[in-house]
Amino acid sequence: MQTRTRRLRPMRSLVIVLLMAVSALLPLTPAHAAYGTPIPVSMAVYGGWNGTQLLARVDGTIQFDDANQKYQYHLSLCRVSSFVGPNVRVLVNNVYKSTLYWNGGSPTAQCPASYIATAHSAEVDNGSTVHNVTLTLVGSDFNANVFRERTETWTYDNPFN
Repeated sequence: MQTRTRRLRPMRSLVIVLLMAVSALLPLTPAHAAYGTPIPVSMAVYGGWNGTQLLARVDGTIQFDDANQKYQYHLSLCRVSSFVGPNVRVLVNNVYKSTLYWNGGSPTAQCPASYIATAHSAEVDNGSTVHNVTLTLVGSDFNANVFRERTETWTYDNPFN
């Protein structure tokens, strides 16, 4: 029995060394990035003959991941008296990415009574470093036979870069 045990020890050591080598060559699972603190988003556009009529508003949050590649948003886009349904234009690093449209929905706490909002939520992988995200709220009015778009723009800087 002793002879057999002595023959297996080198074999066992060889197997352990091979397993360690193979495990070192296997790709590691990438770490998941963590999102930072939600940044509040709150914008409104006004119009009408004296500029005090609420046309549209957007409220919610935006968050950036600590790997600088992704961001996520949770927004509520409310149409109050905008002539055409409002929208939010999204730019990343000053490059146009998408437009979020109002298309009906349900009442929310941020939307004035009897008006409805469209919820927009997404996680966006930019594929490269996200330095900032710019949101432009666009509403419109038709006053004195003149159509006008009214906008408000905010840029949200990524706190991780």
